[in-house]
Parts: sequence; C-alpha cells; structure tokens
Amino acid sequence: MPASSHGDSDGPTRVDVDWYSLDESCSHEEFLAVARVYAREVVAEYDLSASVSDLTWEVSTRAKRRAGAVKYRDGDPVSVTLTWAHFANRGWAATAATIRHELIHVHLLNEHGDASHGERFCRLAERLHTHVHCDRFVPPEWWVVCTDCGARLARYRQSKLVTDPAQYRCGDCGGAFRVERNDDCDAVGDD
Repeated sequence: MPASSHGDSDGPTRVDVDWYSLDESCSHEEFLAVARVYAREVVAEYDLSASVSDLTWEVSTRAKRRAGAVKYRDGDPVSVTLTWAHFANRGWAATAATIRHELIHVHLLNEHGDASHGERFCRLAERLHTHVHCDRFVPPEWWVVCTDCGARLARYRQSKLVTDPAQYRCGDCGGAFRVERNDDCDAVGDD
C-alpha cells in the first residue's frame, strides 16, 4: 500500500513521501533536517513512543549492507543512522520507508526493550507500510557461490570466506564454494 494512503484524512498528509522534495544534491544537514521532520510526522500519525528530538540523527557514508540503524545503550535508543548510499541509489521514498522502519525499533525498545525483527516488529512494519529487511542497494565486491546448489552469498569485504572458501561448506546443501569477483561492483575499499 503506498504511503499516500495512510491515516484517515481526505488529502495528502506530511507522512506522504511525495510531500517532500529531496534528492542526492542536498547536503547531509538538509537530508537529516528533512528526515527529522518526516520522523516527527510519522511518530504523530502512528502514535509511536519515540522522541525524535531526544535522538541523535546521523548519516553513514560507509555502510553498504544496511539502510539504517538504531543505536541504543542499556535498552534505551540514543541515535538513528541513515545510509547515504541507500538514499542516493534508491531515493527519498526508500529512505522514508527506512525511517519508518527505524522508528519501529525505537518504539519497541521504549515499550518492550525489544530491538529484534520479531512478531511485534512485523505487525508494526505492515501497519507503517515499511520493510522488515532492506533490499541490496550497493553491489557486493564478491559473490561466494555454492558449486552444488548455486546458492549465492554477497560479500562486501575480503573476509575469510572470500580468501579461503575451501574451509567452508554451503549451509543449504554442504557443497563447496567458489568466489567470483563482481564485475558490476564499483565499490572501493574494504568497508
């Protein structure tokens, strides 16, 4: 269901992703300012127990596998990090879905001390029209491929599995692995 069908109002609301005009030409500060405004609207619309102002909002320019994250200390949420590459590659609508995702984590930490993607999370994700896990938004540097069943594992760093695949077996079928460099990868470094 699209974000524009949220709530009981007759017209567009500030929870609608189309309400915002934001692209990758903005600064990180502008990006975070819009993210916080949007987050406040989501909290109000869905009556979440999250205080956007009490959280530190950050941009990650290094993350390649996660679109966002909530950091917490002693069970209390302290910050929300949004990944710039996710925004640049997938756009504002995908980032808005990630903000809703992260606000569910904040809410569940506040209400139940639960940071998981469990049953409560899944119910709220459906209600807030967001994902439980994000799609790949940066190509991996390597694919680790099972020679028997063809299972493919994305790898972004030169891990032990990448450097010595003979020491490992496929969890699905027990087959051997081979490593393929991803020719479509434009990633730089070992992040």
